[in-house]
Amino acid sequence: MRTPVVHGLVIGCLVLTLGGVPVAAGAAGAVPPASARFAALVDRYLDQFGHFHPSISAGNGIHGHDGELEDFSAASIARELRWLKATRLELAAFPAADLTPEEQADRRILAGVIDGWILDLDAVRTWTRNPMVYIAAVSDGLHDLITMEASPAELRMQHALGKLRAVPQLLDAARRNVKTPPRVFVERTIAMLGGVADLLEHDLPLAFAGSHDEAMKKQLAVAARAAGKQLAGYRHELETTGLAAATGSYVVGIANVEARYRAEELIDIPASQMLAIGYRELANKQAEFTATAAKIDAARTPLEVWHGVQDDHPAQGELVPAARAVVEELFAFIKDRHLVELPPNEHVVVAPAPAYDLGLASMHSSPPLEPHPIQSFYYVTDADAAWPKARQNAWLRTFNYATLADISAHEVAPGHYVHSLFMRRTPGKIRRIWIGLNPFPQPSSGQDGWAHYAEQMVSDEGFKGDQPRYRLGQIAESLTRICRLIAGLKLHSGEWTVDEAEALFEREAHMEPLAARREAVRGTYDPTYGGYFLGKMAAFKLRRDYQAAQGAAFDLREFHERVMTDGIAPWAVHRELLMPGDRGAVVD
Repeated sequence: MRTPVVHGLVIGCLVLTLGGVPVAAGAAGAVPPASARFAALVDRYLDQFGHFHPSISAGNGIHGHDGELEDFSAASIARELRWLKATRLELAAFPAADLTPEEQADRRILAGVIDGWILDLDAVRTWTRNPMVYIAAVSDGLHDLITMEASPAELRMQHALGKLRAVPQLLDAARRNVKTPPRVFVERTIAMLGGVADLLEHDLPLAFAGSHDEAMKKQLAVAARAAGKQLAGYRHELETTGLAAATGSYVVGIANVEARYRAEELIDIPASQMLAIGYRELANKQAEFTATAAKIDAARTPLEVWHGVQDDHPAQGELVPAARAVVEELFAFIKDRHLVELPPNEHVVVAPAPAYDLGLASMHSSPPLEPHPIQSFYYVTDADAAWPKARQNAWLRTFNYATLADISAHEVAPGHYVHSLFMRRTPGKIRRIWIGLNPFPQPSSGQDGWAHYAEQMVSDEGFKGDQPRYRLGQIAESLTRICRLIAGLKLHSGEWTVDEAEALFEREAHMEPLAARREAVRGTYDPTYGGYFLGKMAAFKLRRDYQAAQGAAFDLREFHERVMTDGIAPWAVHRELLMPGDRGAVVD
């Protein structure tokens, strides 16, 4: 089990490490005192955060608590709150003027993330309202151990054993804490528990089938069966008494949503202004959708044209080769157009999703904080050959060639995967942290906002420019992200029901009913999922402003690489780092 990297100083070779990142030593070979103290504070924070949230930390490449399961007891939550508030006071008292601009940026980000956690634990109190967070700790914690080969299989099996043996305590905390949850949360938790049952029964033994430690595999199987029985019992309770008691509201209130955007994303504008931006851009994108559809076939309605684009998809069995081909095209395109110069000797594997990682499409990049980078995988899930043809077709329409290209730009190049490569160079640790588990605080505008920007940017620069169906697919994805902003605000102001949010996605994002329902339900427990859209808008605004400031010296590749190297940061911080002293709006 690895522990977090400790900052230190090696005089002999004139190399020092601050927050785990080697930097050149000064003439005297000494670390600036404020920088050393700040690095120590960050390390303490990350280790303690890992103690309270081991599943989130492992996904970020911090493995000091891999064998633990979250303790969501009321006593543990109280301890976490005391620690967060004390750390926040320590940050506030830290002499910011003594820090470098990079460290000042990290201090601001960390303060916002802590504010978001305090808001969630103390005011919104998700841990008393949403049983999903308890089950996610099990599923995500085990999933990381299965998919991310950061340590030998036998060690990961030991860690899985530790998590499984703690399941009864986790469920006891859920029963004690969650009394009157919203019905939509209970229904979603019941569905999640079905997936966890499959994970324990099928996926866990499959993932470690290659291990030669037969004794450990037997112990793991026994623990998995015991945990499975406990989880099945909890599912039965939710299906009976749990649903009957599910009379709570999912609404957190617009003030709390604004506070989350302000803390996590450093976007300090009222909800009314966010809505105005959303509706304005929705109208703009709808007009572009109509004009682009007319380029494909002016004799049909835009929706008929879009359905035709969706019907143009890889056949069953051909999805992975199609994904691999479009990823190669994207890498060639960004290189040819000088949009990004990729680090050498890096490679992503495009592969069928393993049985224990089924989903639409998912990028498993090596976390930037991983001490030793591991292989990155882009998984896509083909339709099952045993399914009826109608079901196969419905699944593969989601992977039509246009949407597959857009998803791949988001997930791989120049989106999440390429971003992760540049983040290995990011100073310190704070801006090398991936987002955590929904619905917990996370600066998604800086991560998914970049990836959403990447989708449109490559399209703007001419990727598949001679085939307007690809632009139509990109616009459709944009419409979904805009609708997320609107739905999140309307749901949590109490103005809309889930049915009304679903209707928005069907009407404005042209989604099928089941997909629209999933998006609407997500908004009930992820109120700031508009961060994707706001992040993209902020990225384009920063680019325009930076280009105006640079004039003839502006270079798009330099802008992209600088932003990615600055890591996962709210766009207000990107503005500070790129244009010191700038007071421009983050988004307008």
